[in-house]
Amino acid sequence: MAAGLDAEASAHPMARRPRNFYAGLSFRPPESVAAAARRALERRAQQPPSNRGMTPVGLARARQLLNRQELLPQTIDRMVSYFARHAIDKQGSTWDTYGKGRQAWDGWGGDPGRRWASAVARRMDAVEQAAQRAANPSRRR
Repeated sequence: MAAGLDAEASAHPMARRPRNFYAGLSFRPPESVAAAARRALERRAQQPPSNRGMTPVGLARARQLLNRQELLPQTIDRMVSYFARHAIDKQGSTWDTYGKGRQAWDGWGGDPGRRWASAVARRMDAVEQAAQRAANPSRRR
């Protein structure tokens, strides 16, 4: 893992809990996400240096996803944030020819990564909300 890759502040309004707090949730990317990252890295390698997309963080993320490493909850939030910021890239003129934006998008897991990260983030939110309700039950009179 790249130094500092998961040390950034979380994009989520509340700091996420450790993975073990979210019992039953898998933080291991599915094969479809790994396949998108693999495709991005392979297509990027075929490009001349001037046409290679992805930042150092994006490259590290692609390698994490390709290797199906278990991610931190904060990383899931960063993926959700990345996809929200970069959805516009799909309208770029080089999207269909696998330009830099498409390489980066797939490096973060592509459309399967977007769906997976969003689903995991929603489940984390639900677990946190349930824990909050259990810790602060309403008092009825």
